[in-house]
Amino acid sequence: MSFGNKFDRYIAVLFFVTIVTVILTSYYTLKDVINSHNKQVQSAITPLFSLVTSEILRPLRVANFMANNIFVLDYVDQEQIEKQTIVDYLNSISTSYNMVTFIALEKHNIMLDSNNKQATLDSKATEWFHRLKVLPAEQFTDIGNADNPHLYFDNKLRNSKGEFIGFTGVAIDLDYFSEKFKEYSDRFGFELLFVDSNNVITLSSSNILKSESLHRDALMTHLSDLPWYQSLRKNNHANTDLSNEVMYTTDQGLLISQMPIQELNWRMFIVSPPAVEQSEYWRIFLSRFVLFFIIAIVFYLALLNSITYLKARLIKQSETDYLTQLPNRSHIHYRFDQLAKKEQNLCVVLADIDNFKQINDTYGHLVGDDVLKIIAEQLSATLRKVDVVGRWGGEEFIMLLPDTSAQQAHHIVERIRKNIAELSFPISSTSGTFTTTISFGICQLPLPTTPLEEYIEGADKALYEAKNNGRNQSVIFN
Repeated sequence: MSFGNKFDRYIAVLFFVTIVTVILTSYYTLKDVINSHNKQVQSAITPLFSLVTSEILRPLRVANFMANNIFVLDYVDQEQIEKQTIVDYLNSISTSYNMVTFIALEKHNIMLDSNNKQATLDSKATEWFHRLKVLPAEQFTDIGNADNPHLYFDNKLRNSKGEFIGFTGVAIDLDYFSEKFKEYSDRFGFELLFVDSNNVITLSSSNILKSESLHRDALMTHLSDLPWYQSLRKNNHANTDLSNEVMYTTDQGLLISQMPIQELNWRMFIVSPPAVEQSEYWRIFLSRFVLFFIIAIVFYLALLNSITYLKARLIKQSETDYLTQLPNRSHIHYRFDQLAKKEQNLCVVLADIDNFKQINDTYGHLVGDDVLKIIAEQLSATLRKVDVVGRWGGEEFIMLLPDTSAQQAHHIVERIRKNIAELSFPISSTSGTFTTTISFGICQLPLPTTPLEEYIEGADKALYEAKNNGRNQSVIFN
């Protein structure tokens, strides 16, 4: 088995053991997280209370501001008014607070809103005006507009003498509340119910009811109709006069949280599913496990790519000559085997620097190293991409030239030889330079049936002949 295959097998086993360990550890950790689910649900209830309270108090404050605007009160109490002036005022408030605003004036027998709707006070659309007018309270929360139910905050208008002159206020689209509730319902499985003083559900995050408009009486649902409330009643927990925040657990394991909204004389109930339900446990576990599995696969692939890259780097380093950064003898054997599988013809060239020992003795080994690096660069820069050049050992280099005849190889190495002979090699310890030459031995044999050793033997004989003939030349093996 090769080094690369062993490396792959060891890494695969390591990854398998690592992933199994991580999965088992994550499973037991996730069980502990699920067991604390009930505490997490309860901790989410407090910010939900704050959110709902702020979303309801905000339109209440705007409605109160409009009802106490002295300039508006004085203007609408006049005998004659400009409708457009009122509409512009309503639109400015609506734009600023993203709410529908309205005003209904008894003296002028008209109702206007920021949606450019208007109606007389004796029309069916304004039945609420006369119904709320006779009630003693000054502020009302009502749900109207059967086609598109809105939550209305109605405030009585009174002139400087304290006389009733109409209503003003704001309206919030119930879809807005539904969206706010849905965020918590999706995250925690909460169901939110808003109940008025008559125990009628006015708002709900489920599909039970969205409006108690007089036009939608058939859709009204009472709190007492709900099974969990009946369970609380049976256990004497459902005190309709509660004024403080409380929490109960029903026989079905539901967690019921209640908070009064005193400004509206409403109560808000949060119905939380039991955290100990096994179906809920497995739902959370499976969703987390799928996410974990995807992350683990991505992590595995990332590590696998990293290991592959590192392995390639290690192999390259182990098969690369440190000094010249050319392939070493081991890599040359590997590339020769590759070429032998797909090529029919190959020239092998051995190159040896002339009088290299003399260079080392004269200028030192550091200068000799510089010579090796410069000549390696020359060889690499001159050859084709399909060619292979490496350091064979000492001052000897080897070139594999596929699909190249001996004559073509001779032409190539002659060009290299002349270029090197014309180079000036620097002396690192001084500012001087010197020249050197290189000799080549060329061997061409039929590739598929010839091992690298025979090529080397032939090229070495040709190189020996070039050295004996005076160096600085290239010879073809015959």
